[in-house]
Amino acid sequence: MMNVKGLLIGCAFVVAFATAARAQSLPKIRAAYTSIGIQFDPVYIMKELDLPRKHGVDAEILFVAVSSRAVQAALAGEIQFITSAGVANINANVSGGDFVGLPATLNTFVFKILASPEIKKPEMLKGKKVGISRLGGASDFSIRYALNRWGLVPDKDVAIIQVGGEQEEFLALQNKAVDAVVLSEPFATLAQRQGSTIVADLSQLGVAYSMHGFGARRSFIQANRDVTVRFMKAYLEGIYVFKTNKDLALNVLKKYTRLDDLSLVQVAYDEMSQRLIRRVPYPDREGIQTIIDQLAKTRPQMKNLNPGDFIDPSILKEIEDSGFIRKLYGN
Repeated sequence: MMNVKGLLIGCAFVVAFATAARAQSLPKIRAAYTSIGIQFDPVYIMKELDLPRKHGVDAEILFVAVSSRAVQAALAGEIQFITSAGVANINANVSGGDFVGLPATLNTFVFKILASPEIKKPEMLKGKKVGISRLGGASDFSIRYALNRWGLVPDKDVAIIQVGGEQEEFLALQNKAVDAVVLSEPFATLAQRQGSTIVADLSQLGVAYSMHGFGARRSFIQANRDVTVRFMKAYLEGIYVFKTNKDLALNVLKKYTRLDDLSLVQVAYDEMSQRLIRRVPYPDREGIQTIIDQLAKTRPQMKNLNPGDFIDPSILKEIEDSGFIRKLYGN
């Protein structure tokens, strides 16, 4: 008669071996997020819950603070997916890259302009210094767009100063190294609580602008479509958790922003989860066209670019058509 204990041990060994073998066989990718803010919370959630593994991908999700550095790593094949505003993809492609946006997590500006208390209106920025995260990034693009709209000339009427990430911007404003800064939440509310004034909320401009979705090289997608679909399913599930589990979403955000006061993001969370971040955030031609038009003001050769060359909505459409989103939300 077979030894039952030995059989159980043998079965356990087989299961453990099969599990390990499956883990080893998962395709490995690297993804990078390039900023800290509430709009990135679905990325932090997918990392914390290891959602890519749930969908059959072994993903290392890294923080790379500079978009241009993440783009260079992607061009070298070291990173496969990067969260970058459309402006970074366009600039890279003009230089020979082949990036496309898969989702566009946000389709308008989310930044606020915070300033010293004496600066209360946009026109009062003339002759002042405005701090941004990095030249060529989303905050840089946003303030230049807004200044042009307000009749102010960037780098002439208003000095634009690169100071680092949003934490560094907040500190630069507090230390009076700059007169104003471009911040998203929760740092915008934090600055306001410290006495700064909101000069403008750029989300109220109603401008189509593609921002902070994952991008990838078209050549990678063509060679690894199944992996791309799986990774995007993980991201869409991250959005689902963000929208439906407020406690988890805020606690994850607290960890990544290193801010203990969750009241800083309560209002911003409600706006993001209900209005700004969509269930299926398709990349938008109009949002890319906004970027092209703005860039063409200083580089006329860009005005004839086709916005469709910088997005690939087919991945999200394939996922939505499969019923994956309906199953997630139950409707």
